[in-house]
Amino acid sequence: MIMIKDAYEKATDLFVKLINRPSRYLTAWREARDKSFAWKVRWRKKHDRNPLFVAVQDKLAVKQYALDRGVLSAEVYHVTNQPETLPFDRLPENYFIKANHGCGWNIACIDSKLYRFANGNAFIQPDGSPMEPRDLEKFRLSREQCVALCHQWLHTKYLADEWAYQPIEPKLIVEEPLRQADGGALRDYKIYVMGGSVKAISITGAIFRINHVDRLFFDCDWNLFPETKTKPVLGDQLYQRPDSLEEMVAAAGRLGRELDFVRVDMYNTTRGLRLGEITLYPFAGSPGSPSSSAAFNKWLGDQWTLPNVG
Repeated sequence: MIMIKDAYEKATDLFVKLINRPSRYLTAWREARDKSFAWKVRWRKKHDRNPLFVAVQDKLAVKQYALDRGVLSAEVYHVTNQPETLPFDRLPENYFIKANHGCGWNIACIDSKLYRFANGNAFIQPDGSPMEPRDLEKFRLSREQCVALCHQWLHTKYLADEWAYQPIEPKLIVEEPLRQADGGALRDYKIYVMGGSVKAISITGAIFRINHVDRLFFDCDWNLFPETKTKPVLGDQLYQRPDSLEEMVAAAGRLGRELDFVRVDMYNTTRGLRLGEITLYPFAGSPGSPSSSAAFNKWLGDQWTLPNVG
């Protein structure tokens, strides 16, 4: 009987997988048919080798790229490719250590304590308030563990199918933490720019991700694209039009003028507008991205004219 039960459970699991799997493939097929946004990201990954991609994807080189176009980013305290030379004793109480050639490779120093930070989701509560220090202990790193993790990053290639990361010379960046201008949880404005023209702005950040409402899109006048609306589980303040919107749109346009598409991530901070990073492959072109609305994703794809790559 046990063998029959095991066989039944395995057959049930297989049946469920066979039902669920085609939905992803069907979404990808429809996106290819419609030339939707995610399909164009996947096309870029496979075909486009624009040399400028390397500079804008490099989290260190992009700072100079942005500065040349009048856009500031977080202040850099130190750069190295030798983790054992990180000057811990000469750094402020709060900073970030990041690798320039990947995504999610982040260590936070908070009140002189080192933590494996990743995307920051674990560091705030659903209401946006910081987690209690005792709840962060599982992420604590000693200096030796920090150095070892940095060595691991420097010897790892990030996502082989995302070409622009591969030629980047791996380095570590130590930089200032950014604070939200009006207090509270830091909000990340992800700006979709086609040939220098801003088409849509997504508002996200850890508080949105942990509440599962991180794919809300607005136009340049801060009108919500209704197709992307999700259930309102967060306060209205988080969705308010940023006071730097016009400056943000103009800066993103300058940063994206030389490319058919980039996503420019910006922050409205206590020190003014700051660039976070530039992304070439949002969501890695995963079927059904960047929003939960297929109609919006198709519309966004229609705004992007692919280059004629021979």
